[in-house]
Amino acid sequence: MNCFFRPFFAALSAIVFCGVVRGESDSIVYTAPPFQTPSTAENVTFLNLCIIPEDDSFYVSTYDRVAAAVDLAIANANSFILPKAIRLRTVFQSTGSSCSQVQHTVVTNILGLLRSGVTCHAYVGIGCATSAVAMYGIAEQYNVPIFGCPAAGASSLSLNATASRFPLLLRVPFSLSDIGLAFSTFFTRYNYSHLSVFRDDSNSFYSFTAKYIMNYFRNFHKRIYQHSLETPFTGADSTSQRRKAMLEEAKNRSRVILLLTHARLVRQFMIQARSLGLTQGDYVFFAIEPYELTYWGHIKFNQGDNDDTNAREAFQSLMVLSLSDSTGNGLDDNLAISIKIKAKEQYNYTFKALERPDPVVMGFYESIMIYAQEVNTMSLHGLDYRNGTALTRRIVGKEFSGITGALRIAKNGERDRDLDLKTFHPDTGQYKVAIQFLRYATGGANQTFLLIDPTLWFVNDGEMPPDEPRCGFRDDECREPETLPRGTLAVVVVMPLLVLLAVAGAATYAVMKLKVLRQDYNPDWWKIYQDDLTVKQNRTGSGAMSKKSLNSHGTTTGAATMSGLSGFNCDILGKYKNALVALTDVSVLEKLPTSEMISRFNVLKNATHPNLQHFIGIGLLANGRCQYVVAEACPKGSLMDMLNYSAIKLDWSFKNSLIKDVVFGMTYLHTSPMVSHGNLTGHNCLMDTRFTLKISDYGLPFFRDPAFLQPYRASESHSRENIEELLWRSPELLRQTMPAEGTQKGDVYSFAIILQQIILRSGPFELPNDPLEMSEHEILTEVISANIPPVRPRVPRAACSNELYDLMERCWEEIPVERPTFPKIKDRLKRVIGSYGDNIVDVLFKRMEQYALDLEIKVAEKTQQFMEEKSRSEQLLSQLLPKSVADALTRGEHVDPEAFESVSIYFSDIVGFTTIAAAGSPMGVVNLLNGLYTFFDGVLEKYDVYKVETIGDAYMVSSGLPVRNGNRHATEIASMSIALIKGIRSFTIPDRPGQDIQVRIGINSGPCVAGIVGLKMPRYCLFGDTVNVASRMESTGEAMKIQITQETNDLLLNIGGYRTTERGSVPIKGKGTLVTFWLLGGESEDALSGRRQSFFSTSVP
Repeated sequence: MNCFFRPFFAALSAIVFCGVVRGESDSIVYTAPPFQTPSTAENVTFLNLCIIPEDDSFYVSTYDRVAAAVDLAIANANSFILPKAIRLRTVFQSTGSSCSQVQHTVVTNILGLLRSGVTCHAYVGIGCATSAVAMYGIAEQYNVPIFGCPAAGASSLSLNATASRFPLLLRVPFSLSDIGLAFSTFFTRYNYSHLSVFRDDSNSFYSFTAKYIMNYFRNFHKRIYQHSLETPFTGADSTSQRRKAMLEEAKNRSRVILLLTHARLVRQFMIQARSLGLTQGDYVFFAIEPYELTYWGHIKFNQGDNDDTNAREAFQSLMVLSLSDSTGNGLDDNLAISIKIKAKEQYNYTFKALERPDPVVMGFYESIMIYAQEVNTMSLHGLDYRNGTALTRRIVGKEFSGITGALRIAKNGERDRDLDLKTFHPDTGQYKVAIQFLRYATGGANQTFLLIDPTLWFVNDGEMPPDEPRCGFRDDECREPETLPRGTLAVVVVMPLLVLLAVAGAATYAVMKLKVLRQDYNPDWWKIYQDDLTVKQNRTGSGAMSKKSLNSHGTTTGAATMSGLSGFNCDILGKYKNALVALTDVSVLEKLPTSEMISRFNVLKNATHPNLQHFIGIGLLANGRCQYVVAEACPKGSLMDMLNYSAIKLDWSFKNSLIKDVVFGMTYLHTSPMVSHGNLTGHNCLMDTRFTLKISDYGLPFFRDPAFLQPYRASESHSRENIEELLWRSPELLRQTMPAEGTQKGDVYSFAIILQQIILRSGPFELPNDPLEMSEHEILTEVISANIPPVRPRVPRAACSNELYDLMERCWEEIPVERPTFPKIKDRLKRVIGSYGDNIVDVLFKRMEQYALDLEIKVAEKTQQFMEEKSRSEQLLSQLLPKSVADALTRGEHVDPEAFESVSIYFSDIVGFTTIAAAGSPMGVVNLLNGLYTFFDGVLEKYDVYKVETIGDAYMVSSGLPVRNGNRHATEIASMSIALIKGIRSFTIPDRPGQDIQVRIGINSGPCVAGIVGLKMPRYCLFGDTVNVASRMESTGEAMKIQITQETNDLLLNIGGYRTTERGSVPIKGKGTLVTFWLLGGESEDALSGRRQSFFSTSVP
């Protein structure tokens, strides 16, 4: 027994209580009293107790109510328990709203506290069960204990359906386990199994209590659970008619009614029950009032109205369960007085005159003292008291002498408390204890039932009424004896003989059938040896595509993938017993089959559902280790492949079919012995030959790499493989080590991400054409940060129906308990997409069943090779010829020469190229031209022009062909020429830094003819007088100047924005003398672009 709660109150008045320091943030830091001397202060270890209350908790209405208890606990722990080298101090951080719909604020606030540099060595004071569960992942990651005050009911919110423990969470004030155990003991003792539970969902305490009690019955008393019925209602909207209907329904199926609602409504229910004749002693009513608290009210009959007399009579049928206030030695009066005085003087909070601090207030005090005691013990033994797991293991199962008596923390982290069951005495109008439920009596016996008042019931000499009336709840099981007619008597005699013969025949058939089954039974059915398995082909699918793969993959890749075999988890294809199978290589894990694994194989064998990939067996190596997981082949690839394959039109009929397949498969999985999937992604949703979606990678958690289950940490993200798979993982599983089998709520979150993919036909967290796209690392970092609102995929409201959108949002809620189950999703899906009907693709793709899977593989191989070669040919052709001409040739069309009414032609050459070429090496000349024309090509990309050809140092460009652009060709060529002149000034010869490159440019506008010339190495050539004059403009020009003809000059002046000057008459070979112009420059590029746009929008038809 550890005795530490009795502080030395004689010296209490001399203690200097901790002060209050308010920083820049909203947090309040309480510093420990300075008991050490200055010389030893620097050797003191400070432990931070992070006090985490809710703003509007129904347990603690304001932190000022418990602040005095916290201060006293810190002072007493530092003074009387801890060594001088260890001091406690507190850090205050509100969690926000209590038990509300936005529980991610808890995580956000705790993470904000950690980011501010505060290291919490223990969390104290979380009141709401959902808040405790929401922040548990953070506590587990940093290995910090949580002292809930009370966090009652948290065990019923475990991530796993089978889990019931949070090893780092201790609940000191009280728990719901005691309530469930007390009711279970009472009902078992008096043989009650038919129970009606009225659950008020407007008060979260009663919702959690009802859930916990029903879970307790389901786990430990299935008979009570099977005959119990919950009736939810909203207390705030409860009417007399509604209460009457509930009571009339309950009386037809049970005699025991549990009222989980506010004291005011308990009284109204009892008054209504009296009017229905249910308070004469035949029906037993129960209510819960753990202790006096405004939230649940005080159960009493007299309210000063006209119903007081009726209520007094009705309350004789009502029993009330409360926390025992007679445990141990009782509350220390000195401590209670100190808390009330300090609360008033320092925090301006006034307790009522006769009010005593309740169990939650004292729970703060006791939690801190328990922590201090274990820290002291561990430090004396040289143990690491910062190890939260080690510290909580030492606390559970230990008994302490607390301020309210004996205090024992059970192995599940919950405090064992004694409870009182009280009955009403109409003479005094008061409730008195009739039964005590003692968790630990003298000698350590569990749960002692102590009957205080033998006259337990107010009728029948104190005997409790039976569970079921003799004639049934509806008086329909008692009948008068009747004389049977002779014919009926004969039937009565003959029928047993016939039944006996039928039983004998059935037994004989069963024996014969069992003999056949024993002959066919093969315990090694799952073993597939290397000789029986033929490996055919490595996967050709998408594999671990990045988030951007859906946009980056073209039609060619999609076609190859869809006609081949893929799937994220299907690595290899093979043949087994002449059937095509999918193989997943698990040899790297070096697993030997165990009895547990074989038991799971048998479960998978019986898991037959059209939306689950069928499990066939395990491929074994010669040494008996597992090499392959062998499963049904799904030849149409994964859901990711289908969404990527643009040739398939995904209308809403098709999308609804895919959604339905996922929901049906997961519903079957969640209601089977496998319980959950654990890695539901778009990669392991596979498509069979009929385009039915099948879920893979389920039921074999022992084949999952332990590294894959670790929590996500941004600092390690770049070294982690397959990080894209984490985009489907739920936030709570990203923050902590994921169970190998996953969780049901985690699967629901993954389904929501798949919903987003199907709706938008995109990758996870991807919005098509999104300019603000984030990387996988950025997304995961934001998801685990629990921002407000939390980061989720951005899906436009108009992308789907409102019902489907709301379902998706419910499925990716931050708090796991707020996500619906798959059976509920299935029910809601019928309202979202209408009647389920047949799979729509059954009608569209039945004819595909005739093709053998082997033939599909061969076709996929040839198609893949052909498409790759076709892609290379198209790319090469597009580089040699204009795109429109290349497309026409690709389609097999003949390309005739084409006349163009008006185009602009550009010619340029390098001034003094012959001298430059003669002075350098051939390789140097080639490098010079390559560098120069690479620069030219880069400039051309910005304009609507087409590069015709380069011959030596000559460079030819056109605009207005092969695609006509009105008169814009002149401005495009002119702007391009100006840009080239500007850029060439900064270009230097690589091996001659001091020598600059100069070019001559000539431009002409007019008609010409263009066409393909030649069969081998075909060229796209231009013909006409316009081409010849453009060439003469270049040859008669001057270095670093642009010479243009009268035709080009007229076009530019008509459009505007360019500066030209007349050169004069220039002799042109074959044309005589022509008046030419110099193009001097133009306005800024933005101004020219606007001018061109304005001109052509109004002038060019």
